[in-house]
Amino acid sequence: MKVQRKFIGIAVALLVSACSTTPVTQQSAARVPTDRIYQTSYIGAASVASDATVVFLRDSGFSGSGCSHDLYVDNMKVFAIRQGEQITIHVPAGQRVFRLETGGGLCPNISMSQETIIAAGARQVYRILLPSDGSLRLTRIE
Repeated sequence: MKVQRKFIGIAVALLVSACSTTPVTQQSAARVPTDRIYQTSYIGAASVASDATVVFLRDSGFSGSGCSHDLYVDNMKVFAIRQGEQITIHVPAGQRVFRLETGGGLCPNISMSQETIIAAGARQVYRILLPSDGSLRLTRIE
Protein backbone atom coordinates (compact mmCIF):
# COMPACT_ATOMS: atom_id res chain seq x y z
CA MET A 1 0.00 0.00 0.00
CA LYS A 2 2.82 2.42 0.88
CA VAL A 3 4.58 1.63 -2.39
CA GLN A 4 1.41 2.43 -4.35
CA ARG A 5 1.03 5.80 -2.59
CA LYS A 6 4.64 6.69 -3.32
CA PHE A 7 4.21 5.67 -6.95
CA ILE A 8 1.02 7.75 -7.28
CA GLY A 9 2.74 10.73 -5.65
CA ILE A 10 5.70 10.51 -8.02
CA ALA A 11 3.40 10.11 -11.05
CA VAL A 12 1.36 13.18 -10.07
CA ALA A 13 4.51 15.25 -9.53
CA LEU A 14 5.85 14.25 -12.95
CA LEU A 15 2.58 15.07 -14.68
CA VAL A 16 2.29 18.49 -13.05
CA SER A 17 5.90 19.40 -13.82
CA ALA A 18 5.50 18.25 -17.43
CA CYS A 19 2.69 20.76 -17.89
CA SER A 20 4.68 23.75 -16.68
CA THR A 21 6.46 26.01 -19.12
CA THR A 22 10.10 27.04 -19.24
CA PRO A 23 11.26 30.64 -19.73
CA VAL A 24 13.31 31.43 -22.83
CA THR A 25 15.89 34.14 -23.43
CA GLN A 26 16.27 36.45 -26.39
CA GLN A 27 19.34 34.46 -27.37
CA SER A 28 17.64 31.05 -27.23
CA ALA A 29 14.20 31.94 -28.61
CA ALA A 30 13.34 31.84 -32.30
CA ARG A 31 12.04 35.01 -33.93
CA VAL A 32 8.38 35.33 -34.83
CA PRO A 33 8.26 34.73 -38.61
CA THR A 34 7.12 37.57 -40.86
CA ASP A 35 3.92 35.76 -41.90
CA ARG A 36 2.63 36.21 -38.32
CA ILE A 37 3.50 39.91 -38.09
CA TYR A 38 0.40 41.93 -38.97
CA GLN A 39 1.62 45.49 -38.32
CA THR A 40 5.12 45.80 -39.75
CA SER A 41 5.38 49.45 -38.66
CA TYR A 42 6.14 48.17 -35.13
CA ILE A 43 9.10 46.08 -36.30
CA GLY A 44 12.63 47.18 -37.15
CA ALA A 45 14.44 50.22 -35.85
CA ALA A 46 12.59 52.83 -33.80
CA SER A 47 11.08 55.32 -36.23
CA VAL A 48 11.61 58.35 -33.98
CA ALA A 49 13.68 59.08 -30.87
CA SER A 50 10.50 59.23 -28.77
CA ASP A 51 9.73 55.55 -29.42
CA ALA A 52 10.25 52.86 -26.78
CA THR A 53 11.32 49.23 -27.22
CA VAL A 54 9.26 46.29 -25.96
CA VAL A 55 10.40 42.65 -26.09
CA PHE A 56 7.98 39.72 -25.77
CA LEU A 57 9.28 36.22 -24.94
CA ARG A 58 6.93 33.23 -25.00
CA ASP A 59 7.82 30.27 -22.81
CA SER A 60 8.53 26.86 -24.26
CA GLY A 61 7.02 23.66 -22.94
CA PHE A 62 4.02 21.40 -23.29
CA SER A 63 1.34 23.68 -21.77
CA GLY A 64 -0.23 25.75 -24.53
CA SER A 65 2.08 24.40 -27.21
CA GLY A 66 -0.84 23.68 -29.53
CA CYS A 67 -1.89 27.31 -29.92
CA SER A 68 -0.62 30.71 -30.92
CA HIS A 69 -1.18 33.87 -28.90
CA ASP A 70 -2.18 37.13 -30.57
CA LEU A 71 -0.82 40.37 -29.15
CA TYR A 72 -2.58 43.69 -29.60
CA VAL A 73 -1.12 47.12 -28.89
CA ASP A 74 -3.83 49.69 -28.18
CA ASN A 75 -6.45 47.40 -29.79
CA MET A 76 -4.40 46.83 -32.95
CA LYS A 77 -3.36 43.23 -33.69
CA VAL A 78 0.41 43.34 -34.13
CA PHE A 79 1.62 39.71 -34.16
CA ALA A 80 0.93 36.08 -33.27
CA ILE A 81 3.53 34.28 -31.19
CA ARG A 82 4.07 30.55 -30.59
CA GLN A 83 5.98 28.69 -27.90
CA GLY A 84 9.71 29.37 -27.72
CA GLU A 85 9.53 32.54 -29.85
CA GLN A 86 10.40 36.17 -29.25
CA ILE A 87 9.81 39.51 -30.91
CA THR A 88 11.01 43.08 -30.40
CA ILE A 89 8.65 45.93 -31.27
CA HIS A 90 8.83 49.72 -31.05
CA VAL A 91 5.91 51.73 -29.69
CA PRO A 92 5.29 55.43 -29.13
CA ALA A 93 6.20 56.49 -25.60
CA GLY A 94 3.33 57.03 -23.18
CA GLN A 95 0.48 54.93 -21.90
CA ARG A 96 0.02 51.66 -23.81
CA VAL A 97 -2.39 48.74 -23.47
CA PHE A 98 -1.14 45.27 -24.38
CA ARG A 99 -3.87 42.67 -24.91
CA LEU A 100 -2.98 39.01 -25.20
CA GLU A 101 -5.39 36.41 -26.57
CA THR A 102 -5.09 32.73 -27.26
CA GLY A 103 -5.51 32.85 -31.00
CA GLY A 104 -5.82 29.86 -33.27
CA GLY A 105 -5.12 26.33 -32.21
CA LEU A 106 -6.09 23.94 -29.46
CA CYS A 107 -6.33 26.36 -26.52
CA PRO A 108 -9.56 27.72 -25.04
CA ASN A 109 -10.38 31.34 -25.83
CA ILE A 110 -8.60 33.30 -23.09
CA SER A 111 -7.85 37.02 -23.09
CA MET A 112 -6.04 39.35 -20.73
CA SER A 113 -4.77 42.91 -20.94
CA GLN A 114 -2.21 45.02 -19.17
CA GLU A 115 -1.57 48.76 -19.15
CA THR A 116 1.89 50.24 -18.98
CA ILE A 117 3.50 53.65 -19.14
CA ILE A 118 6.75 53.61 -21.05
CA ALA A 119 9.18 56.49 -21.44
CA ALA A 120 10.88 57.57 -24.65
CA GLY A 121 13.95 55.44 -25.29
CA ALA A 122 13.00 52.97 -22.53
CA ARG A 123 13.02 49.19 -22.88
CA GLN A 124 10.56 46.74 -21.33
CA VAL A 125 10.64 42.93 -21.51
CA TYR A 126 7.59 40.70 -21.01
CA ARG A 127 7.26 36.96 -20.49
CA ILE A 128 4.21 35.23 -21.99
CA LEU A 129 3.20 32.04 -20.21
CA LEU A 130 0.26 29.69 -19.98
CA PRO A 131 0.77 27.72 -16.74
CA SER A 132 -0.90 24.42 -15.97
CA ASP A 133 -3.77 26.22 -14.19
CA GLY A 134 -4.83 27.57 -17.61
CA SER A 135 -4.46 31.27 -16.77
CA LEU A 136 -2.83 33.27 -19.55
CA ARG A 137 -0.15 35.60 -18.17
CA LEU A 138 1.85 38.53 -19.45
CA THR A 139 4.52 39.28 -16.86
CA ARG A 140 6.98 42.16 -17.03
CA ILE A 141 10.45 40.82 -16.27
CA GLU A 142 12.59 43.85 -17.13
